[in-house]
Amino acid sequence: MTYRLAFALVFVAMPAVAADPTGVPQCDALLKRYEACSSQLPPRRVHAAQKELLDGAMGIRAAAADPSKRADLERYCVDRFEQMKKESDIKECMSKP
Repeated sequence: MTYRLAFALVFVAMPAVAADPTGVPQCDALLKRYEACSSQLPPRRVHAAQKELLDGAMGIRAAAADPSKRADLERYCVDRFEQMKKESDIKECMSKP
């Protein structure tokens, strides 16, 4: 039983990894910062934020393969980053240079 508990604690404490580039620099910057800042969320929200991060990275990678979506994707990531710098629970961290 102790082994399972230790494994569960290690799993929960591990950060999400979105390190694989999406092919869109603006989105990579957003994902990298969000990944670094998500650990500052209240513990009950960290897992949801990390799932959102991984799901978002997968979606961005898929959309980045379509040249017709690239400009919209770049604009979305820039806008979302700016929004998170102003309105999110982790805005101070997101705003760091």
